[in-house]
Amino acid sequence: MNDSDSDLKRAYDALSAKATLYGLLFNYYDGRQPLVYSTERLRAAFQSLDARFNENWCRVVVDSELNRIGLESWAVGDDETLSAALSDLMTETGLVHDLDDTHLAALVTGESFVVAWPDETTGRPTAFYNDPRLCHVWYDALNPRAKRFAAKWWAGDDGLQYLTLYYPDRLEYYASDKVATEVTSHKAFVPMTPPTAPNPYGIVPVFHFRLEKRVNKGLLVDVLPMQDAINKLFADMMVTAEYGAYPQRYVISIAGVQGKLRNAPNEVWDVPAGDGMGQQTSVGEFSAASLTTYLEAMRDLAQTIGIVTATPAHYFTATSAPPSGDALMVMEAPLTSKVQRHINQRFYPVWQEVGAFLLLLDGVTVGAQDVTPVFRDVASIQPRAQAEIRQLSVNAGIPLVTVLSDEGWTQAEIDQMTQDKEAEQATATAGLGQALLAQQRQFDQGMGQGGKQ
Repeated sequence: MNDSDSDLKRAYDALSAKATLYGLLFNYYDGRQPLVYSTERLRAAFQSLDARFNENWCRVVVDSELNRIGLESWAVGDDETLSAALSDLMTETGLVHDLDDTHLAALVTGESFVVAWPDETTGRPTAFYNDPRLCHVWYDALNPRAKRFAAKWWAGDDGLQYLTLYYPDRLEYYASDKVATEVTSHKAFVPMTPPTAPNPYGIVPVFHFRLEKRVNKGLLVDVLPMQDAINKLFADMMVTAEYGAYPQRYVISIAGVQGKLRNAPNEVWDVPAGDGMGQQTSVGEFSAASLTTYLEAMRDLAQTIGIVTATPAHYFTATSAPPSGDALMVMEAPLTSKVQRHINQRFYPVWQEVGAFLLLLDGVTVGAQDVTPVFRDVASIQPRAQAEIRQLSVNAGIPLVTVLSDEGWTQAEIDQMTQDKEAEQATATAGLGQALLAQQRQFDQGMGQGGKQ
């Protein structure tokens, strides 16, 4: 077996193994969650239950982080021309619209991919987000930061399965010799015509976003068991509500009940008396089953999910009044720290590589370290709290421009603020001059009329 055959087998095995697990994780995020029972007897008892009930806390856990990851602009050193060119490339390739999808897949499954390459017809750069079930990357054993090769497969419109291997010096193209649904081994793939294409860039053009390097782990791995338990409790509660949440009344009478007893306003029950010998006539009711036990257990599990995933407690409970600015910052500090760590260590470096490669495809060579993806602030700060922090910083001697830059203001926004401030000062100065001139005229007119001032 040659190296290509070995890599082809590795690609097939890895991509095949991803499909089931990642599909399950996406289903949990989307709310398509199976109802899991602890024993076979319970499964048999509830197998006729048609409806499905769930409280989808998986989406809350993921979205609480996703909503804070905002890649807003790009900078290439101090070169405004290159910065604008990279922003244009992000728009031209459509990658600017794939940002959320890229981050979402990484949060759900633990990894996601962007593939960039020149268009076969125009030669212009192209770049796309790719579903993590379709791609995989292998790293050098000696240098775990260096990509040895990558693979991507997909089902074509003709029903065949296609697979590409990406190396630093070449691309290898394969297609299945049968329809995709019948492919069960890497041996089903044969080289296409042409079988290879050169890679003149020396870079594997598959960019790998991953939350952890030690093990591939998304945000939902620890959540699934608790989500299953919540869904089970929810289903139990709904069954209880169907059969036991209403008081059950009964009548004991040896003579039997004449007519039909109904529950309705102003309804009078005519219950016959006993015969005086046996069981006397009596009426009563069984108390309704309480649903509070289920609700409390579901609430406790939801809060546990929050603790395990560093998701703030107020995301899981309804509060009549929102927390204050300082309290909100304290409550969300663990989530803010987690999101910032993911941005700095997992997303930022890969986006640097993507930006540098897009410029390379456009004929401009820059180092990845020269590319700066600009993310918005991840912390939730109310406007009043933000203004107070800004004022305290300025009072401490930090220039306002520096404070605004640390907040994430772009140079264009700072320049606009400076121009607006200068225009406002000019207007104020002109207004003051006009007021002084009016006062002087009034004074001169009074003196000219012999008045005393």
